[in-house]
Amino acid sequence: MSTIDKKRSTKLLILLFIVYAVCFAVPNFAQYQFSPLAKQIMEQYALDMGQFNSIFTAPMLPAIFTSIICGLMVDRYGYKPVIGLSILLTVVGCWLRVIAPGYTVLFIGMILVGFSGGFMSSNTSKVLALLYGQEKVGVLAGMVLTCSTVTLVISMSTTALLPSMKFAFILSGVVSIIALALWIVFMPHIKPKDIAAAAAEGEKAPGLGESLVAVMKTPAVWLTGIMMFCVCGTMAGTGSMIPAALQEVRGISEATAGVVGSMTMVGNLLGSLITPTICNKTGKFRPVLMILGIICAACCVFAWKASGIVLYILMIILGYCLGSGMASGLGMAVRLHGIGAKYAGTAGGFVATLQLLGGVCLPTYIASGIAGGNYNTYFIVLGVACLVWMVTVFLMPKYLDTKQ
Repeated sequence: MSTIDKKRSTKLLILLFIVYAVCFAVPNFAQYQFSPLAKQIMEQYALDMGQFNSIFTAPMLPAIFTSIICGLMVDRYGYKPVIGLSILLTVVGCWLRVIAPGYTVLFIGMILVGFSGGFMSSNTSKVLALLYGQEKVGVLAGMVLTCSTVTLVISMSTTALLPSMKFAFILSGVVSIIALALWIVFMPHIKPKDIAAAAAEGEKAPGLGESLVAVMKTPAVWLTGIMMFCVCGTMAGTGSMIPAALQEVRGISEATAGVVGSMTMVGNLLGSLITPTICNKTGKFRPVLMILGIICAACCVFAWKASGIVLYILMIILGYCLGSGMASGLGMAVRLHGIGAKYAGTAGGFVATLQLLGGVCLPTYIASGIAGGNYNTYFIVLGVACLVWMVTVFLMPKYLDTKQ
């Protein structure tokens, strides 16, 4: 089959991208409403720090356990019905939050919220390649991630300004229904045989066993996975607890704490766009990421204690470091010797699994478990994780320090 984007008008392609970006962003919008509402949620539902973090990171669980399964389903049935089903589960999760009487229902609702994000993240490259052609996937995927980051900023900076927590949850429920309607109405259904026909030509894909062996015996893959475990865990941990710490310890208002917390997302956006370009142009991948890891560790420990304009600046720097680590790690697999394009999919899946495990385990079980409700200790643990990130980058092969 010829490239699918040749059959579509420019206006329709733009519309499809907007629909995809909106559907991709909805679970992030719903999840990060919890950040500025952290203190209110913890008080209303009588949650401790560990319980709150488990709820906040619950949307990551579907991606951890279903990435391979959803890929197989998309291959068999096509992306529209499979991803459409995941968006429906997100709608259900958003409305469960509205009626949740306690921790258990709220936790289940947040798990359901994460299904569409997990399914779409796993299949973004495939869907974009089918709609626009493989040569445009990199740029468009970056644009989708940028839209997602902007959504986080909007969610964190505006949620506390809404009339009530219930109103905020209803808003995300309405937005999720709109996203589902847009997906059903506008996204084309590409049949499995079309997917097979649109796949890249070339060498026969390696078997699962061969791919796993290649990935598992490559130390750099493990180092990348550990790095992403630390980066994602620190990102989730700071995103969930900085507004709460500012309110409880510093006495800052809920609205202001939400705006301060959103500054990390501004930095995240800048880091994801700027740092990969710097690394590619200078060939200093490892030194740049090592320095950013050290700076990130210091910001984790001290940034939330600052005042005035310095607080906002340090939050942007913290977000910049985390965004840089995330963006750089996502494109790492294909550059590793012994992996390359042939095994990049399996390696990327392995790294993504460790990344998401970090997003759940580091803030919820490791940092919260060690801190025992002490915010200072909590952020120190996240700072240590950033130093581990720095060490893993130091141990990565030196051939990564080449200009692209």
